[in-house]
Amino acid sequence: MKKIGIALSGGFLRGVAHAGFLKGLEQKGICPAAISGASAGSIIGALYAYGYSPDKIIEIARSLNWKQLATPSFKGGLFKLTKLKHKLEEFIGDTDIKEFKIPFALTVVDLKTLKVKFVTEGRASDWIVASCSIPPLFAPWKIDGNYYIDGGIRNAMPAEFPKVFGCDIVIGSSVHFVNPEYNPNSLADVALRSAMAQVLENQQYREHFCDIVVNHFLPGSPFDFKNVENFFKTGYENGLKTAEEIKKWL
Repeated sequence: MKKIGIALSGGFLRGVAHAGFLKGLEQKGICPAAISGASAGSIIGALYAYGYSPDKIIEIARSLNWKQLATPSFKGGLFKLTKLKHKLEEFIGDTDIKEFKIPFALTVVDLKTLKVKFVTEGRASDWIVASCSIPPLFAPWKIDGNYYIDGGIRNAMPAEFPKVFGCDIVIGSSVHFVNPEYNPNSLADVALRSAMAQVLENQQYREHFCDIVVNHFLPGSPFDFKNVENFFKTGYENGLKTAEEIKKWL
């Protein structure tokens, strides 16, 4: 049996589509041998690799809001994700990444060296938060004396990991796309689009490590929790379609 690996992109709340995507694959009998993720993809990927079902992940997403995840900071970023770390600890405790049921890796960027780092071990809650800390919205996250920021800045869809792990088929699941509508007076919109320019370029490089790349088109604000249900549904529908395509390779 061929081993299948999945790489999940970042994308704020649009990352919930990855959970729907995994559910669609599951229902068609496609189970990943390895998972990687950046930013939002690191959250979904980690929860799934730890053992949570896609249905449980969307249930968690439905119950959340930004006040439960971020607090004002203005030191290195507008907000700090301390509450996200506490929320993650509610679900996965202080589990080490290497103890997950499915081999998992995430990416972060070392703020001192600006080099990307693949993380396959260490306290998951800390590294996930670091992978989500995109400036200037979220402040850098400190681990063992070093500061780290969002892995998506340099590696937005880390498909190298499942490829190196030995997966025969690597699937890239991306929620990144250019929305022509934006507000030039919105700090969030401008910051998001500036980051997106970097993300799209480095993601295109990672697509060469993938056998299949699925681009989820997800209209609606990536910051509004009211949209998570539609994001999940779109990912699920794409997962079902992709599973049929993969079966032709098996």
